[in-house]
Amino acid sequence: MGCGLSDGELFILHILYSKRNFKPEAGYNSEKLTKIYSKKYSQKFDKAIQELKQRGYIAQVRKTDIKFYIPHSSFKEVIVVLKIHGFTVIDGRDRSE
Repeated sequence: MGCGLSDGELFILHILYSKRNFKPEAGYNSEKLTKIYSKKYSQKFDKAIQELKQRGYIAQVRKTDIKFYIPHSSFKEVIVVLKIHGFTVIDGRDRSE
């Protein structure tokens, strides 16, 4: 599908989604994410993170360690992208009724 994200970038989104990192307080540690990512992908981690931040899929929190999370404004987009690429996602209840 033509979303323009690499496999590594999709992997990062899936990790953040599956670990439920949707708020700044629940951000995923960048060192841990770097280790997981570098075992699987040859693309530079910083480049993948920069691409995801530019597209608005993830945000960064600077505390003691840098952490990443999926902002509420991007939540639905991330679900759609992950579904398109065959990842299992649970998008919650539909409250439109």
